Amino acid sequence: MGMPPTLSRGSTGDFVQGLQRDLSAKGYLDASAVSGTFDEATEEAVKKFQQENGLTVDGVVGPQTGQKLGGPPA
Repeated sequence: MGMPPTLSRGSTGDFVQGLQRDLSAKGYLDASAVSGTFDEATEEAVKKFQQENGLTVDGVVGPQTGQKLGGPPA
């Protein structure tokens, strides 16, 4: 699934749900938090993922974070 240019807190929809599933599969987000709404829990999971993967820690999923998330599960 291709990612849109950026996802951040307040974003909603299928792309966010896919992001949340990816974060959950990699152990950054509890499966019960997969809702399709980019909320505080999703933002914190993104920040943790970014920090652990040498990315800019801003809680926003842009091209670099999206590409790293699209790789094989950690």
